[in-house]
Amino acid sequence: MKNALLLSTALLASAAQADVLGLTAEVGTFLTDDADDSNSYFGVAFEHPIPLIPNLRIQNQSLEGRFSGTKIDSSYNDYTLYYELLDGLLWLDLDAGITLRSIDGSVGAANISDSYPLTYVSAYVSFPGTNLSIGGEFKNGGGSDADITDTTFKIKYQALYFAGLEAGYRNVEEDIDDIDGSAFDVEFKGAFIGAFLDF
Repeated sequence: MKNALLLSTALLASAAQADVLGLTAEVGTFLTDDADDSNSYFGVAFEHPIPLIPNLRIQNQSLEGRFSGTKIDSSYNDYTLYYELLDGLLWLDLDAGITLRSIDGSVGAANISDSYPLTYVSAYVSFPGTNLSIGGEFKNGGGSDADITDTTFKIKYQALYFAGLEAGYRNVEEDIDDIDGSAFDVEFKGAFIGAFLDF
């Protein structure tokens, strides 16, 4: 009876510390092609304490550039389902899941529209006694007709309790054999800077 009481108390204490609902949002600018092109991004993520049900993250990225004289618009929406594997344990946050990347853009005068599955991993380390954290995100996949790799290195500074600034470097590589009759192999890379909210 005593052991059961102790176990119940521990479970209640753990539940009391768990987030009921979490919401994060980000917005910023991705400078590609040696800062000649400015592409905006924004995203939101919803987190909850319900076991087995994944969290949801939605991101939008405008992605335009000129390659070999051809204008390519590879703008997309990412829909990510993920689990928090570590949440602040030893100052480490680790997420993993799957992303569906929906590209809606153009190659020259031809419109492109298709969706591709990607794996998703995110890891960040917070520095105790500071408002800084550093880490990265990695997405890779595409299926039989595409090879997509999206790598992000990021530094976050949370100046306020619920808001902060972020900056880093991104490299987006897309080798797509056929997308509505158009094939392309492009690489968008450069620095980005933005702001975020974390509730």
